[in-house]
Amino acid sequence: MNVFNIKLTQMAAVALLAASALSTAQAAVFAAPTQANLTLGVDIVKVLGSVTITPLGGASYGNNVLSESFSSVSTSGSGASFSLQGLTPSNAGFAIVTAATATNPSVSLNITALSFDTVTKGMNANLSVNGVQAYSGLFLQGTTYSVTEAFNAAAGTGFIQTGELKLTANSATALLSALGQPTYLAAFITPVSFGTLTVDVTAPAVPEPSTYALMGMGLVGMALVARKRRQA
Repeated sequence: MNVFNIKLTQMAAVALLAASALSTAQAAVFAAPTQANLTLGVDIVKVLGSVTITPLGGASYGNNVLSESFSSVSTSGSGASFSLQGLTPSNAGFAIVTAATATNPSVSLNITALSFDTVTKGMNANLSVNGVQAYSGLFLQGTTYSVTEAFNAAAGTGFIQTGELKLTANSATALLSALGQPTYLAAFITPVSFGTLTVDVTAPAVPEPSTYALMGMGLVGMALVARKRRQA
């Protein structure tokens, strides 16, 4: 997924980049189970009709949600962005596969190398038809995103969510052409929400040394109480 200011670059690879309010002092790499989800809109699923959607390159797909998992977060030295790193290969994404008919063979439209930029609020992608690249560039355009949980290297936290992402005129034309549909329909599907993106970092916070000290005092206190009770 290659600039986030999120970027989903591929870690070995995929990386998803997202902008945050991190300070320079927080620049670091830390282990953090992280999930990036692209939830397809109900209306775009209806527009696509009788196609099969399958995950690619280690991603998963179910209930109209494309998911990629990451194992660590690397914050930038400037504090302007972070990258998520995991085991997803560079071809991660999803395929839209049409059924073969009496007149047309089955077509596989692969959508990979997804990336979201917080400056433009756009998501880039590569579109390939039966293995041949047909489009590369701005795929979905949004207008808003929000960081509801700060990305923090010390606490291992972070949550970002976009508003509705919609096909651009160029990507809609490429998608329709790939699926063998009239390209004039692009004007009708660009207003339709393609989906939303969320990135959720969920790493347990490591207690500060003072916390361990308080825990130790608590254990000692309980031991003293138990001893006094035995003596009584």
